Amino acid sequence: WKGDRLVAHNRFRRLMLFEYAPRQNGRPLRLPVALQCFDRYVGTQPDWGTEAVQLRVAKAAFNAGCDAHWLDAAWFEGGFPNGVGNWFCPPQRFPNGLKPLSDACHQLGLKFILWFEPERVAPGSQIAREHPEFVFGGDKSGLFKLGDAAARRWLADLLSRRITEFGIDTYRNDFNLDPLGFWREADAPDRQGITEIRYVEGHYALWDELLARHPGLSIDNCASGGRRIDLETCRRSVPLWHSDTGCAPGHADWNQTQISGLSLYVPLLGACAWTPEPYDLRSAATAGVICQFPVLDAKFSFSAARAALSEVKENEKYWYGDFYPLTPCTLGPSALIAYQLHRSDLNAGIVLAFRHSECPYPVLQAGLRGLNPRASYVVNFFEEGRPNQQRTLTGRQLMNNFELRLSQRGSSLLVRYKLATNTSSASAHK
Repeated sequence: WKGDRLVAHNRFRRLMLFEYAPRQNGRPLRLPVALQCFDRYVGTQPDWGTEAVQLRVAKAAFNAGCDAHWLDAAWFEGGFPNGVGNWFCPPQRFPNGLKPLSDACHQLGLKFILWFEPERVAPGSQIAREHPEFVFGGDKSGLFKLGDAAARRWLADLLSRRITEFGIDTYRNDFNLDPLGFWREADAPDRQGITEIRYVEGHYALWDELLARHPGLSIDNCASGGRRIDLETCRRSVPLWHSDTGCAPGHADWNQTQISGLSLYVPLLGACAWTPEPYDLRSAATAGVICQFPVLDAKFSFSAARAALSEVKENEKYWYGDFYPLTPCTLGPSALIAYQLHRSDLNAGIVLAFRHSECPYPVLQAGLRGLNPRASYVVNFFEEGRPNQQRTLTGRQLMNNFELRLSQRGSSLLVRYKLATNTSSASAHK
């Protein structure tokens, strides 16, 4: 590409969004606002992986303003990671399977997201015992043979049964194993790469089979975070969990930087917020967000969570537009990060800006993109701890030294703008 690099990035982003990304009802996939508290509670709540507690959490997801309940690696015999390869529920914890949980979700208007890691097989697991011929490593454990047609058909049948039995809306496929050694060991010196090729083809074929059998199913693509973002995987799935840094709190700054870089290439991605506080939530929210909120704590405010997530939902539509970094993609406590999302079809967009904890600069002068310099725009400023301020500015003012002010260190600013109603559509597009 010659010329403006961000023009090229946004053409590529549009190509990904409208020609490659998964679609539902004729539109690019809508990402969830999901409650997922596995990392918060699995070590401190002994009965976390039980029907009773998960029904309680599903109701909490609804009360908090989420639209999906996400059950991660806490539902199968043996637990994580020792139980991978046991894709069935322990009867003492889930005596009725997971259908009561998905039924409760659906009655509340929630989607149900469920975690699997079908490609890793733990020693002593059901797959290792009953089908060692399907595993690189045999009954000693290892990597499932996705390149083996018979093995793949067996796995597709198993996963399809679980999707139907459990009422799954989003199938979450994790992958926490380095496969390269298994692939190389399986090939003769003059055939290196063949097993890898067949495996990757089998990976795509498995997902195609599940999507064909279950219309409306979506796939969350995880591999210790969003490490599988090749083109063909992105055609079939979205990385709702873009990094395993979301497994612990305190990484809001990292979320900003990761989103700022990755959004130029992968338009649909998710990140995790541990609290509904503005800085944390705005740092993680994209077209959706994953919430590790402390919903089982007695003092948790569901009304505050609903108010915070209403902002996320209002901003959601802009993530289906063009993306413009307004600052370099940097890390560190003295950094200031900002980016813009613009919907040319709506003549509207948002800006998100973050002043890190040791940043000495309270003001960033930025130049917004995609606007008409002669048009007028209504601009709303939502700075943490301050009332909303509204101004009317011209496109030229927004495109040249537009002032983003963050009075406090460790704070965020949300700006929403839209074409003023007294600006005719003809003049706005001149």
